[in-house]
Amino acid sequence: MTEPIRILIVDDEPANIQVLHAVVSPLGPVQFARSGEQALKLAADNPPDVVLLDVVMPGMDGLAVTRALRATPATAGTMVILVSGGTSDAEIEAGLASGADDFVSKPVAPALLRQRVRLLAELARRRQG
Repeated sequence: MTEPIRILIVDDEPANIQVLHAVVSPLGPVQFARSGEQALKLAADNPPDVVLLDVVMPGMDGLAVTRALRATPATAGTMVILVSGGTSDAEIEAGLASGADDFVSKPVAPALLRQRVRLLAELARRRQG
C-alpha cells in the first residue's frame, strides 16, 4: 500500500476546487485555499506533498505563491503544479521560472493529473531520503 499524498488545492473559484478535489481525493487528504495568502498559511501549518495552484487569482497570483513557497524552508521542497487556462509558451515559461515543478492546462485530464501528482510526490519523498 502506498502512503497517502497530502494535497493542497489553491483556486479562487469554488467550482475549480470541486473539480480538482474530485480528481485527486482518491490519492490522499486534500486541503483547499481560495487565496494565495491562505495557501501559504495552510502550507506553513501542515506542509503538503503537492500543491495544485491556480495561476490567475486576485491579490497574490500563483507565481507569487510559488516563489513564496520556494523561499520558505518548511515548504521549499513542496511540489507545485500550476493549473491554468493559459497555454502559451510564455505563460508556461513564467510558471516554471517561478519555481513550479509542472504546469497543466484547464480543463485537466483526470488520469494524467493523478499520475503527475503521484510521480511528483514520489520524487519529493525520494529527495527527502
